[in-house]
Amino acid sequence: MAICKNCGVDLGEGNERCPLCEPSDDATGRMASPADLFRLSRNQNAKHLYEIIMLLLVSGIIITTVIDAAFGKGMGWSLLTTTCMSYLIALVSGFWFLRKKPYYMISATAVFTLLFLRFIDLLTGETEWFLTLACPLVISGAVLSAAVIYFSSFSRYRGLNLLATILVAVALFVLMTEYLTDRFRSSEFTPSWSLVAAVSLVIIAMIFIFIHYRLKRGHSLGRMFHI
Repeated sequence: MAICKNCGVDLGEGNERCPLCEPSDDATGRMASPADLFRLSRNQNAKHLYEIIMLLLVSGIIITTVIDAAFGKGMGWSLLTTTCMSYLIALVSGFWFLRKKPYYMISATAVFTLLFLRFIDLLTGETEWFLTLACPLVISGAVLSAAVIYFSSFSRYRGLNLLATILVAVALFVLMTEYLTDRFRSSEFTPSWSLVAAVSLVIIAMIFIFIHYRLKRGHSLGRMFHI
């Protein structure tokens, strides 16, 4: 009986190499051993990850529905879990199929999120928060995400400047969140925590932009900070 010196697995009869430690030489591109996972390209790994996620989510929908139907005599609590997992399926599928078209991906994500929140709105019976709070927040997030991609497309070198753009977008979203929340709760807007967070994010963004353009001109960070 042959034993692998690396992992201690029984190689079995007729095998000279460990299928766990040494990848196969199969030219067909199919996985013949777990070690072949490391030989897959990034796209193949992403595809396998997408398929695994879809399998888990669909299995979760089936299991929860069957359990609820068997013990609850119908769809009760499983309707909420099914809705959440269906939203995740749509979201992950949108990321996968539209990953090379960011504007379409943002639009699809916004639509899926609005449909999901609207369905939750109908299930809970609370119909006020969707139009006044959820819908504007989702649209604001989608517009700001598209704006980040649009402005970053003008930059030839993306680095800290991209992070700065994201921070500015997050600062605007934070202000929008408190504004909509205050309007929803008391019909009055009194900026407090969002203003502090937004100013802090903008200051960090300005520092990132400064460092980015200093590095772009060939200046050393060590000389900049006297290190």
